[in-house]
Amino acid sequence: MGLTDGLTLYLFSIAAIGLTLFATIYWKKIYRKSGLNFIVRLFIILLCQAFALVSVGLQINRANGFFESWNDLVGSTSNYAPNSISTDSMKLLSKKDLSKAQKLASNSRLVREVITGSDSKVSNVVYMVLPSVAAKEIEKGRPLNSKRFQVIEFLTGFPSQPIMWVKVLKIDRQLALYNKSHSGHEIIGVFPQVNIAGNYDLECMNLPSPQPAAETWLSSDMHSYLGSRLGLRDSKWGIMGVSTGGWCAAMLSIRHTDLYSAAVSIAGYYRPALPRKDPVVLQLAMDKKYDLTDAEAALNKVLPIYITASLGDKYSIRETRKFLAKPHPNLAITYKELPSGGHNSRVWVPLIPGAIDWLQRNIAV
Repeated sequence: MGLTDGLTLYLFSIAAIGLTLFATIYWKKIYRKSGLNFIVRLFIILLCQAFALVSVGLQINRANGFFESWNDLVGSTSNYAPNSISTDSMKLLSKKDLSKAQKLASNSRLVREVITGSDSKVSNVVYMVLPSVAAKEIEKGRPLNSKRFQVIEFLTGFPSQPIMWVKVLKIDRQLALYNKSHSGHEIIGVFPQVNIAGNYDLECMNLPSPQPAAETWLSSDMHSYLGSRLGLRDSKWGIMGVSTGGWCAAMLSIRHTDLYSAAVSIAGYYRPALPRKDPVVLQLAMDKKYDLTDAEAALNKVLPIYITASLGDKYSIRETRKFLAKPHPNLAITYKELPSGGHNSRVWVPLIPGAIDWLQRNIAV
């Protein structure tokens, strides 16, 4: 039973309801004046609560896409290597490949693959949302026109899974609506796994070995992957992230202007936020290496970046205002501040259509 399977939620919910009804109906019948009986009855009460809490937790996880598997939940990294394909040896996506893809809004396709990045050597999951016109071209065996299609890379927060963009943020519907009204300038979405180190938050950075190279995996490896799989080696890319993904989008775009031409940060922040339990030496080293002020100063062109924050999102608004207070000669910042709303998907979903429209216009520049 998978963590996100409906059957798992159903069984735990039935167990919670059934055991609670049993305890309510038969409480007097199972009552005895003994220490062992007291322990048994206490255990039944605790088990009722445990099943109820697990059921609620499973539903919250299904609704928000925090963890994809039991391995993710307990913090162990899944071994994807045996089933992965290196980006160096991948062939163009075929009609047969598309037949395995899930159909989404407006006949767009969701492709899930397990790959090994040629540069990072990270093996993990990546999703693509292909518009219907791109799927039709592939089914006919035609190469995609890199001048027609633009690419947006979408990054999640921590903990979360890339499929959260579809299940929770409904990105397929947003892209379908956009692509329908922008024929000839359709967007392909790429959704890599951000959390590649179990329950350890890498902050999308290349930390010292033995930690996997998250920055390389998310940047150059994703471009290599799309180049091999779709033949789009010259397409212009944008990048968008929510929460931790907002930090990642800002950081990756500023550090890799050769790969990204515009970025969107929704409810993000603008400096590394490694766990406090990490060694101080490591935290200071990463703060220095990933200082966005230094990275921006090294830019040889102006980078457009779209930033949103809500007054109800205390951490994000504080970090955003600190970042905006600094001089930014090499960033063209568009800022949208919300008067209310916390750190959650209900606040983010209404922001996505405008962010996609802004991103597409600025990718094209």
